[in-house]
Amino acid sequence: MRRKSDMWHDNEEFLPAEAQQQAQAAAAETRERLSKLEEQLMSQYSSMATYAQIAQQSVETARAEARADLDREKATMISLIERVRAECTGEVPMVSTSLSAPDVSFLARLALLEDNFERLSYQFGQVLRSQEELATSIAMMFEHQLRTGEAMADAGG
Repeated sequence: MRRKSDMWHDNEEFLPAEAQQQAQAAAAETRERLSKLEEQLMSQYSSMATYAQIAQQSVETARAEARADLDREKATMISLIERVRAECTGEVPMVSTSLSAPDVSFLARLALLEDNFERLSYQFGQVLRSQEELATSIAMMFEHQLRTGEAMADAGG
């Protein structure tokens, strides 16, 4: 048969010690905070990936628009140059019906148009290069943010 004093010792084991309860509560709180932090990091990573994709699409759209504009301008300039050449060589009837050599003003216009075409081509090339540099710098910025975000996640976890 048990003595009363033995029964009292068994009941002490039934409830955990206060320090153990505090440690369990702290561990549960830490676990909860860690899961919240993990959710925030995943959300930020998803947001950054979405922004990077949107930026990439914007860069590609701007590049395609610039290329289309360049092609349209080239086509317009080439058609104008061809028209002036045709006028100068007499393939298209000119206003004057004289059989003399082509007028110097037509040749000057042709040279001016060719110079303008070259300048436009150079400027469009510059625009394309600056857009490529912009795309590269945006990509580098997002990579840096991703790396610093991963470093922060590694340091926190």
